[in-house]
Amino acid sequence: MNDGGANEPTPIVHDNHVFVTSGYGIGCTLFKITADGGAFKAEEVYANKEMVNHHGGVVLVGEHLYGHSDRRGWICMEFKTGKVVWANRGVGKGAVSFADGMLYTRSESGAGPVALVEATPTGYKENGRFNQPDRSNKNSWPHPVVANGKLFLRDQDVVLCYDVKAK
Repeated sequence: MNDGGANEPTPIVHDNHVFVTSGYGIGCTLFKITADGGAFKAEEVYANKEMVNHHGGVVLVGEHLYGHSDRRGWICMEFKTGKVVWANRGVGKGAVSFADGMLYTRSESGAGPVALVEATPTGYKENGRFNQPDRSNKNSWPHPVVANGKLFLRDQDVVLCYDVKAK
């Protein structure tokens, strides 16, 4: 899958399948892993250029993948088929995290907008967004992190913390 680019996103393992994706126009592949005579066998299920994820990561929620694709923006894709269910430009190219039924999407550039998006295959449903304060003039690649009801954002030497726990 690598033609000189970098494979940065973490592979997703689910139900004897491994999903990998990369940027640089490479795309994504799903492999089915089975035991064969005491060894493992990997069979390609699909390969396409629907999810071309540079470094922002992809998350699996139920049977659907969510992430930013260089071709189409933020997409929801069926894990087992590679079929895109919806696409939306959202906050632009960036990183994603998942917590409490929601996607936290973050743009790597500009004002660094962060959006709260429902993790649902029924369509792109943004529940709010804000621009990051104290934004540097460089791309910000760290993923948003949600832990113990707090959202953490890092941009160069600035770390921001937001209380996102439902009251």
